[in-house]
Amino acid sequence: MKRGTFRKNSNKLLLATLALAVATPVYAIPATYTVAEAATKTTFKDVPKSHWAYDSIKQVAEKGLVAGYSDGTYKPSAQVTRAEFATFLSRVFDGNDRTPSKFSDVGASHWANDAIQEGLAVGFIKASDFSNNKFEPNKAMTRGEMSRWLANGLAHANADYGKAIEEMANSSLTLIPIPEFYGGGVNKKDLPYIGIALGTGLLSGYEDFSFKPNGNTTRAEVATILIRFMDAMKKAPTDFTGLQELLEVAATGTNILTITNYKKTKYTGYEGVLGKPHTYLNKTGVATIERAIFVDTTGSKAKGIFKDMFFNEKAEAPLLNRGVYGIYYEYTFKPSRDVSLGSVSNGSDMHFASPVMVNKSKAELFNITSPKSTMNNEFLKGKTYRYWAQNSAGSRPGREVTSHSDDGSLFYYEVPK
Repeated sequence: MKRGTFRKNSNKLLLATLALAVATPVYAIPATYTVAEAATKTTFKDVPKSHWAYDSIKQVAEKGLVAGYSDGTYKPSAQVTRAEFATFLSRVFDGNDRTPSKFSDVGASHWANDAIQEGLAVGFIKASDFSNNKFEPNKAMTRGEMSRWLANGLAHANADYGKAIEEMANSSLTLIPIPEFYGGGVNKKDLPYIGIALGTGLLSGYEDFSFKPNGNTTRAEVATILIRFMDAMKKAPTDFTGLQELLEVAATGTNILTITNYKKTKYTGYEGVLGKPHTYLNKTGVATIERAIFVDTTGSKAKGIFKDMFFNEKAEAPLLNRGVYGIYYEYTFKPSRDVSLGSVSNGSDMHFASPVMVNKSKAELFNITSPKSTMNNEFLKGKTYRYWAQNSAGSRPGREVTSHSDDGSLFYYEVPK
């Protein structure tokens, strides 16, 4: 793929550039505008060097991926439409294959028709994702849609990304670290694609850690995303630790092998006990482990794609630099009497009865169900609870993480000596 040049023919460029005026009429292009201007402008009067996306915008302009407007502006805060994003991605792939569009609102004369046909051929656009055969080219792209297109684009570049999408889509264990996962506001079908976007760093959450799947994306943000996307296309899923954590969880219910120095032994891992009952020794009830999420808290900073979901560095700073990993267990628990978290943990197997609730601020932000105290009888006889609680494991050689369910099924990991 050539870089630093505008690679589409002049007719396509003219149509694509004029499309900005069609897609967003408020930005009308004066008659004095020429194709040459769009092809050569790499800096813009509304994007000073102090702008956070200056370098990315300059790069995508130099590569001919995104053009500016006839008045010398880039309009970094403008929303990106479906037609525009199809055009941007088509320029990244710059292929010759086309699949005829059956969208009733994108005719042969539509300025983005060629890009949409290329998107259908490449696969970053799926006709099945649109209802009533309408593409709605002028509709602003949502972050959920953008995740889907980007993930499908990576799958075209490397089939292993397609396998990763399928693994997360088909697993009941998939956990995506965004507040919307438990709180709602996200289409479950988008979760694997959001997982790819988060796991590869193409997209990230906001200051409150929300992903905002239905939110829109600006032209400045898209410039940065396109640069990241081209970099990700050169890499395999195994090059991204965060994505490997997500895939390990989808496959086994835990990320222990990806984020810690624990190794699997000759025995089974967590997948051997997930969903299997374990009766507490103190007769307080029966529990099952549903997931076991690890956060690397062994150093001065917490690490791992799930760290923001569970670990509060300000409130839990004393836990850092102590050579331990944080473990966050999701349990299903059926109490045999009214009981507190503290009573459940007292005298029971530590991995089936974690003694600490998830940090309150994190539980609230990510809509995580966790006991509000250790002393109050929050678990009532006759009911079944699904909740998260916190535990830990050492990182020194010889340390073990092990337990078993009532039927003798075992998980066993150890840090090599």
